[in-house]
Amino acid sequence: PELTVLSNILRRPISIYHLKEQQQQQQQPLQQQQQQSASTTTTPTFRRAKDIVQDSDVPFLLRIPHTNGDVIQSIMTQCYGLVGKSYDTVEQLERARASNVVDNYFASSHGDDYESLHFGKGFHFLSTPHYREGAGLLTRRHRGRVIFMMDHPCVVAEKEYLSRPATKKKFRSGISMRGLVEHVNGTDYYDNRMTRMLAQVPRDAEVTEEHYRNARMILENKFLIGMASDLTETVIRRLGLYFGWKEERKGCAKELIAATTTSTTTTSGSSALLEEKGHEWRFVRARNHFDSKLYARGQAVFGNQKMNVPVHESARKDDVEVVERAYFGHLRNVRDARDDSDIPFFWHIPKASGTTVKETLSQCYGLVRTEMIKPPSSLEIIHKSLVLNVDLSTPTSVIEAKRMQLANRGLADVFVSQLSLEGSTVFTNKHMGRAFTIMRHPARLAASLFYYRRIATWEPTYRPEYMDMTLGEYVDKEGYYDNWMVRMLSNAKLGGVNESHLELAKKILREKFIVGMSDQMDETFRQLEMYYGWSEEKAGCIEFHLHSAPSNKNKYPEVDQGGQVWNAITTKNKYDMALYYYALELFGNRSEKMFRKEKAIA
Repeated sequence: PELTVLSNILRRPISIYHLKEQQQQQQQPLQQQQQQSASTTTTPTFRRAKDIVQDSDVPFLLRIPHTNGDVIQSIMTQCYGLVGKSYDTVEQLERARASNVVDNYFASSHGDDYESLHFGKGFHFLSTPHYREGAGLLTRRHRGRVIFMMDHPCVVAEKEYLSRPATKKKFRSGISMRGLVEHVNGTDYYDNRMTRMLAQVPRDAEVTEEHYRNARMILENKFLIGMASDLTETVIRRLGLYFGWKEERKGCAKELIAATTTSTTTTSGSSALLEEKGHEWRFVRARNHFDSKLYARGQAVFGNQKMNVPVHESARKDDVEVVERAYFGHLRNVRDARDDSDIPFFWHIPKASGTTVKETLSQCYGLVRTEMIKPPSSLEIIHKSLVLNVDLSTPTSVIEAKRMQLANRGLADVFVSQLSLEGSTVFTNKHMGRAFTIMRHPARLAASLFYYRRIATWEPTYRPEYMDMTLGEYVDKEGYYDNWMVRMLSNAKLGGVNESHLELAKKILREKFIVGMSDQMDETFRQLEMYYGWSEEKAGCIEFHLHSAPSNKNKYPEVDQGGQVWNAITTKNKYDMALYYYALELFGNRSEKMFRKEKAIA
C-alpha cells in the first residue's frame, strides 16, 4: 500500500505541469518583463568576479540555506578576524538601507579605517540569504563581491526536510522516503530556489527557460562560486587569494572544515534517504529542474575559476616576496663569476627532454644527480646510475632536504627538481645554486604531457581517465592547468595570471637561468659545457644520447600547427607562449655573445 501511495504522489506533478504549460504561454509577456527587470535592477551593484578586488568593494556572502554558507561565515569571522553584518529578513535589510549602512560603516579589511568598528557598527562584509534586497544596500561608492555557496538541489531538499521540526520528532521512530517525497511535492515547497532568487521570479509564478538563462548569466559573471562538497578548495584556495585574507591563527580554517565534515550527516552526492539517480532522486531533481541545471553550470564555473580567479594585490605581494627570497637568496646570477662551491641546479620541465638531460649528465659527464628512483627517499648513492636517491619532487620533500642540509653534504654534483622555486631554496650561503633549464614549445609540450599521462602507470601523474578524452577536450576541460612555466617561476600556482606574472618570470629566467631548447639540444649542451666546465668522459656519448637513444620517447599523434587544437592550447597558454619566445631570444643572444666558441665563463 505504501508503494501505491508513493507511486501516486510521483505521478501527480505530471498533470499539474501540463496545466501549468498552458498558463505559462499566457503569462509570457509578464514573465519577460520580470526577466528584464531582474537583469537591470540588481547586477550593476555587483562587480564582475573576474576583476581584481578593490578596497572599496564589499564582500557579500549570499547564503542559500543548507549549502554550508554558515560555515563560510564562521571561517570569515573566527579565522580571518572579520566583522560581519548579517541580515536574515527583508525588513532588516530595508532598515539597513534607510540608514545607508554600507557608505556609513563599511571598512575594508586591508585599510586603516577601523574607527567605526570600535563603536560596534562597523563591518567588513555583508551576509544575507536575500539577493535583490541585499543588493539594495550597495552603492556606486561601494559595490559588492558575491560569495555564493552551492550544493546539489536534491541534497539541499533532503537537508531542508531533515531540519524541519516535524521531521526531527520522527528521528526515534525512523524517517521514511515517503515523507521526503511528500514534502517536495507539497504546495508550500519552494522549488528552484536559486533560479527564482537570481531571476526574481515570484513564488507563485512558473519558472521558465528565460529565467534560467538570466540566472545563469548572473552566476557566470558576478559570483565567486564555492561548493559545499569541497570546502577545502573553496576556502583555502579561493577566498584567501581572491580577497587577500590571512588567517589570524594558522590552521583555523582547516579545523572548522574538519569539524563540519565530521558533524554533517549528509554531504553532496551522498544523502541519508535519497539514492543518487534513483526514482525518488529523479523526482526531486525534476521538481528543481532549473536549479539542477544551474548547479551543473555552477560546477563548471567553479572548475574554471580555479585557474582564473584574480589574485588580490596583498596576496600577490606576499607571493612576490617569497619569489625574491627563493631565487635571489639562493641562486647565483647568470653572469656571476664561477665558484667551485656552486652546485648546478636543473629545473626539469616535464616532457621537455628532461629525462635525456638527466641520463646524459650521469652517463656522459659522470655527475651524481639527485632523483628518487628507489622509494623511500634516502641519502644512498646508487653508484650504478650515479644517482643520489633523494626526493626533491614535492614541497614537503624539499623541506626535509633543507632540514638535512643537503646542499652542504657534498653528496651530489647536480640537483634536479620540477619545482623551480621550492627547489631553489635547498641551496645555502656556503653552496649557492647555479640554475639551468630546457624549454619546449607550449603546444608540443601540452600534447606530449597529455599522451604520456594516459599510459605512464609508473608515474604519480598517471591519469587513466584521459584515455576517454581527446587532446582538445583535455584543454577545454574545467580547471585546465594553463601557463605552467610562468606559474612555477612566479609562484602563482592557483588563481589567474597576468602581465605582471609574465614580467617576473622573464626577470627570473634572464637573471638566474641558463636556458636551453629541446629542439636544439646540440647547441644547448655546447652552452652548458662552456658554462659549467663539463666535458665528456667518453667521446660520442652525448651524440648517442641525443640522437641515437633519446630517453622516455613516447609516440603520439602530432598536433597540427595552426590547427584548432594547436590554437586552443596557445591561446590558453598565452603567457607561456610569450615566455617561450623570450627564452628563444635569450638562447640566441647568449649563443652569439656569452657562449662564443672562443669564450667561456671565467
